[in-house]
Amino acid sequence: MEWLHEREDTQLASVRLLLLGSAAVTGWELFLEFLKRGAISGGMALVIYFIAAGTVARLFSREVARDITRHDIKWGVVSLLVGSPILQGYALAHEQWGVSFVYTDIGEYGWLYWLVSLPLYVLLWDLTFYLTHRVLHWPKVYRGSHFRHHSCRPPVAWSGIAIDPFETLLSGIAPYIVPLFIMPFHIWTVYALNMALLIWATCLHSSMNYAGNAVILGPKDHNLHHTYGLKNCNYAAVFTFWDRLFGTLDRKNSPPWWGMKEMWRPKGKPITTPQDGPDRIQA
Repeated sequence: MEWLHEREDTQLASVRLLLLGSAAVTGWELFLEFLKRGAISGGMALVIYFIAAGTVARLFSREVARDITRHDIKWGVVSLLVGSPILQGYALAHEQWGVSFVYTDIGEYGWLYWLVSLPLYVLLWDLTFYLTHRVLHWPKVYRGSHFRHHSCRPPVAWSGIAIDPFETLLSGIAPYIVPLFIMPFHIWTVYALNMALLIWATCLHSSMNYAGNAVILGPKDHNLHHTYGLKNCNYAAVFTFWDRLFGTLDRKNSPPWWGMKEMWRPKGKPITTPQDGPDRIQA
């Protein structure tokens, strides 16, 4: 029987050699596929961003003194150009090595599971966003990165994803993929939901006159978040649950520019250079 074990070892060694010999080709093909997908997804995301933010900005306009193109739109484009390739890298990693729980065939878990998974994904997305957003308000992290987003004050539709590369990793990439390591989600539905969440981000930062309800946060809630700086409130992006749970929901106050038709001018002077707000003082 010893010869049988030696034969099996030889066969295993041959398989390993075959795999290693094709690894370079496979790696190069994966790299080319990564570049192709990154370019396609980045281009699609830019188109969606410009259509969504442009439409919302036209419907719910707000006059601001800062240069929106040089600040808000610039950082929005940077965020997409950084985030899209990273997400495609994750997608390729899953396809090759099954690193998470995403699946492609709805029939694998059934339509009922798929239907229930829709709100569950958004709920987990929002929880991850809430937690990473709290990290972004740690003093060193805020002053090193997140202040750029808070300098969109007052925010406009174009401010929705006006974040630097570091913040893109925390509040853009992490909420997207963390739920996929917790439970199974249909990959194409995840893509669609995140496109919808990008559009929602443009609405949250606009002058849309919607204050939300007991379950959903509205533009007024997030505009209040942009009123303040480091010490803040209303950290979630979709649901009120997480801010209620952690005691950070504020619906007693209103943004100082809320409902104004003309340009908001703190102390009588327009904000011509992007700058964040003061700390929130709790009563």
